[in-house]
Amino acid sequence: MARMNTSSVDTTKAERLAHFSTQQKAEIKSSFSTENKDVVEEQVVNARKAVSLAKKKAKAKKRAKMAKASKKKNKKR
Repeated sequence: MARMNTSSVDTTKAERLAHFSTQQKAEIKSSFSTENKDVVEEQVVNARKAVSLAKKKAKAKKRAKMAKASKKKNKKR
């Protein structure tokens, strides 16, 4: 069980960030499984890189979309 947070410091943002990071790591691990023991180590590394690259591309696309929306909002002002 988790301890009760009795600190006077607001840590909700940090807890959310830690939870998000844990989710990202879990997604990468779950999308790549090493059930087949005959897999060469190089293939394992490349597969993990591919999963990470896909995540990075999705994140970059989301950021670009947000930047475009922000630019458009600032232009209207």
